[in-house]
Order: sequence, then structure tokens, then C-alpha cells
Amino acid sequence: MPLAALIAAKDEADPGPGLRATLPLAGRTLIEYQADLVLGAGAEHVVLLVERVPASLAEAAERLRRGGARIDIARGPVDAIDRFHPDERILLVADGATAAPCAVKVLASEPGPALLTVPDLAEHGEFERIDAAQRWAGFALVDKAVLGSTAQMLGEWDLASTVLRRLVQADARRIDALISGSARPVLANGPADLDAIEAALLRRAETSDRNWVECFVHRLAAAQLIRPLIARGFNSKHVALAAAATGWAAALLALFGLFWVAALLLPFAAVLAATSRRMSRIWARPVGPDRPLDLVRNLAGLAVLALLVRSLVEDGGWGWWIVAALLPASLVGLAALEPVTIALRAAAAPPWLANGDALIWSAPALALLAGWRAMLIALAAYATISFVQRCTAAWQVAREYDNAI
Repeated sequence: MPLAALIAAKDEADPGPGLRATLPLAGRTLIEYQADLVLGAGAEHVVLLVERVPASLAEAAERLRRGGARIDIARGPVDAIDRFHPDERILLVADGATAAPCAVKVLASEPGPALLTVPDLAEHGEFERIDAAQRWAGFALVDKAVLGSTAQMLGEWDLASTVLRRLVQADARRIDALISGSARPVLANGPADLDAIEAALLRRAETSDRNWVECFVHRLAAAQLIRPLIARGFNSKHVALAAAATGWAAALLALFGLFWVAALLLPFAAVLAATSRRMSRIWARPVGPDRPLDLVRNLAGLAVLALLVRSLVEDGGWGWWIVAALLPASLVGLAALEPVTIALRAAAAPPWLANGDALIWSAPALALLAGWRAMLIALAAYATISFVQRCTAAWQVAREYDNAI
């Protein structure tokens, strides 16, 4: 049966003003996190039950729509019920409630009415009590018939609490929300209640890339930038645009012969691009939309290289163009070899291998130590050796495979 979701969003946060649903969370809002939970559990569309629609909530709904989610806004329970198909199962989410994604998925997999519960302990005192042993964790699975009949009889009662009572009376299945190793449920009433969730979201920003620049440079630099950027409402697209603009500012300065300034700006642009990639992972969004901007930034680096080589050619001859051409040629070759080495199951790429950002970060130090000409030769050698290493790894695996046959 298809799955949908109904998220309540009507109570004021404490301290206010503003709804619980619009509490800030890692650069977005709480209701976007709730929507991600139910969408990740398989919900095909989400209805937000809202008595009034402040601008922050309307913006949150629009961001979800831009991310591909089907989002409706209902002003009352009856209006909300009309937006569901009779055959749909409905995940009901209480105002301000969050739970571990794995617990929500378990709930969504149930064939019939069910509840997420927590033990009746002092640490769970914010949750509504079911009986002497358990409290409701704020998530329930119901069908449209139960939800519709409840909405018709509501009067001044709260929809979520009334549905809870009906499910308890019907002996709905109870599922422990405290799945081993998972985050505990939260009923957020203010920003402080979301600190643990925000910390978990920020951990998503970490990358598994083993390249030395990502591991030792970008990881440290991006960690200092992400929190202040999201606190000020920047998203990954803004930061990617800033990275591309910084890269082309470096190219403009190189056009006027200011190569040292350009050489220092390009690493800063690389940090911004890495920060953008990490920010896009916080909300599990694909990195794809920012890749064209990453390409624009890389073209700026190539423009700086071309301008530098042009100045070197004036004194040293056209051979510098051949040396410089080894850089983009080797990087393109490495990118083309990557799917081949993966298909052949070659050894993982060593962390010292060259890539665009590794070359950008190496350039200023090499230029300072040995000058621009030696820097260019060293970078060309670095990129070429990296390409040869991956070719050799692929060749060795292919030869071992042929011998085995």
C-alpha cells in the first residue's frame, strides 16, 4: 500500500516567537528534517497541518518542493484528510517530534496501525503518556479511515493526541523507538532541544575521500566555516558560487601579472568549494547541482596556468606550453582511468595522488621555494607520476586476471 505523511505544525516554540516547526536546524528548519525522515521511510507525499503559514514555513515547504518532494499545506484536519488517497497508509508526526531514521523506517514497514514508544522515565517526560509503562514518541502509522473519523469528531481536541488515544484503545502495535545504537527521540520545544540532532547532521559533512588535501587541509578549514555559514543562512549553492567567483578573481589578477595574489586566492577558492560539497551532504542532497560551478572554478585555475605560461614563454620559449599541457592531460587521464580501476578492482588510489586541488595547494609552496619555472616542472612531474601510478595499478590487475584465466 502507498505511504504518505501528515506533520503537525501549529504550536509556538518556547521561547518564541515562531512555530516549533520553524526552529532553526543546521541551516534549515525542524519541519524539513521531519519531512526528510518520513520521505526517507518511503512516504510519497507529505501534508503539513498548519493553522497559519509564516514566511519561514512557506520557504521551508518551497525548499522541499525544489528538492523533488510532493508537499501540500492544509489549514485544518478535514482539509488535510481530503489530500490523502483512501488506500494510503499515513505516518502521523506530532508537532516538534523527531526520532531515529531507522525507527521511523521500522514503523513505516508495519502492515497495520502502530506507534513508536519510549519508556515512561523522567528523561522522556516531554512525551505524552500512554500508560504506566510507556509514552508516545510522536510517530504513528494509521490509515485514512481512522484519521478521517477522528477529524470529524475532534471539536477542540488535538488531532495527534486524539488519534493516539484511538490507536491505544484499538491495541495498535507498539514499537520501541530506542533502537540499539540510534539517537533518542526528541520533542523539540526550543533551539536547545535540537543541539544533538544538529551535531549529527553536521557529522554528515565529513567525506570519505582519502586524498591528502581533503584529509589534512580541507577537513580542518571547512570545519571552521560550515557552522557560521549555515547560521547565517548560506546554502551550498551560495558557497559554490563564491568559490567560482574567487577563482575567476584570481584569473583576473593573473591577467595583470599579480601571480602571487592569484596563487593565494586559488587555494581559498578550493576551500570554499570543499565547504560547499560538505554542506550539501548535511541534508543528504546530491552534490550534482554544484558540479558545473566546480567546473567553472577549475577553468579559472586553468586560465591562471595559461597566463603564467604565457609570461614564461616570453623568456624561455614555447616548450613551457608542453610542460604545462601535462597538467590538464594527466588530470583528464586520471579521471578517465577511475572507472577502469574500479571495474578491475585495482587497489585504492593512494592519498598522495594528484588532483586539481592538490596541485593548487602545492603551487604556492613550490613557487616560494624554487620559483615559477621549477614549480611548473614539479607540478607537471607530480601529475604525470600520479597518472602513471594508476595506469600501472590497472595494468597489474588486468595481467593477474589474464594469468588466472
